[in-house]
Amino acid sequence: MFVTQDWPIQIPRLPLLADLEGISFEENNFKWVSKIPPEVLNLISEIAILDGGCWLVGGAVRELLSNNEVKDWDLATTLLPLELSLHLNSLNQGNLKVIHTGIKYGTITIIWSGVIIEVTSLRTDSVYSDGRRPENVFFGISLKDDLERRDFTINSMAIDLSRGLLYDPHNGLDDLKNFKLRAVGNPRRRIAEDGLRLLRAYRFLERGDSGLLSLDQDLHDALIKEQWMIEKISKERIWMELQKIFQGKNAGEIIWLMTKHKMLDQLFDQKFSEDDLGVMAQSASYLFDKKVTPEYRLALLNYDRTSESLEISCKKLLLSNNQRKNALKAHHFLGKIPPCGDRGMLRLWRHILGNTYETQLLLELSISKHLDHERETLSLIDELNELPPLRAGRLPLVNGIWLMEKTGLGKGEKLGRLKEWLHRLQIERDLVNLDDIWNILATISWAHGDYMKWPRIEW
Repeated sequence: MFVTQDWPIQIPRLPLLADLEGISFEENNFKWVSKIPPEVLNLISEIAILDGGCWLVGGAVRELLSNNEVKDWDLATTLLPLELSLHLNSLNQGNLKVIHTGIKYGTITIIWSGVIIEVTSLRTDSVYSDGRRPENVFFGISLKDDLERRDFTINSMAIDLSRGLLYDPHNGLDDLKNFKLRAVGNPRRRIAEDGLRLLRAYRFLERGDSGLLSLDQDLHDALIKEQWMIEKISKERIWMELQKIFQGKNAGEIIWLMTKHKMLDQLFDQKFSEDDLGVMAQSASYLFDKKVTPEYRLALLNYDRTSESLEISCKKLLLSNNQRKNALKAHHFLGKIPPCGDRGMLRLWRHILGNTYETQLLLELSISKHLDHERETLSLIDELNELPPLRAGRLPLVNGIWLMEKTGLGKGEKLGRLKEWLHRLQIERDLVNLDDIWNILATISWAHGDYMKWPRIEW
């Protein structure tokens, strides 16, 4: 084991040094070491057994140095993916799984005791003719070359955990300290390599409770000039990035900035304005609730637009069926809250929304701040919280056989519409037995008139 007085991690010394000048960590930097899972260290040890070089890279370095939670563990190695894969599989450990996620591009994913680690061979890339991926990938042993192909300086740092060295050839640590987002090299060239970096730039502005990074001027200009590259990005990748943006602590400010830069116009083929109610509402603290998943943010963003327009966007971004249904339902109900004091309407509204009614209220609160009726919405929430569950539950008390016996109606649409009308009354009045239904049946004019106009369970 490699142990020194000034570096607490005990793993074998890796045989290869990087082809870069490294910076030794000072003692006050060690606080983040304890956050590294033992599975990551074990994997580095296995790479050392194969005489490979290995460095912690990417977001893991960025977040460790910021004293933030690390969600993704990434390693770069001099080993080829198949070589490492064969070695790990030979260990025959039941808690170890190797997945060839992108072996063509040098990447394998290792799941070790539940910890997900992505390992990529050091590489350089050829031209990106399609603006999405390189035509050819060349594996090598140069950490310097590997870091030069990365997108932003804060993502182009590496750590040698066996020696306690930081490699930072593009001054990412200074940019991180100065809250600056800057591209590695020429930002227009970086975006031309992969159009998704347009959206990644906005995502990486997010620093949680610390606020937002500021855009380097050259990167700022590139984001506007190269927006046409959006056309080259797969729809699945766009939605993946948007979901990450929507889930950020400062999503509202980032969405506003994207609107100002006309990025949303490019994404959705529609005109968005910083004054749109759906854009302004994105900054409301009510949206930081885990119930407000990205599709609800998308529904809110489209507040000033038709449901048809939202559906086109959902299909364009390839949302799942469940996400699309949630978004369309939420959009339909925006601005359509029940009146205070009407318990029947409160029951009906709550029933129709089901387990999403709390999420809908959070969206309404976000809107109400800008419509000057936040107090009324909060009063409505108080009423709903005091409203007990339906005594008979969600299902109708009446079935078709009982209703045919009582009314003489045969099977058909008229019978179904009457059954739905009675179910609605059951909900509004919180009825609990068939006697209540029978009493109501005697008071409503179901025998005559256009049954297509009878009340339904809708809003």
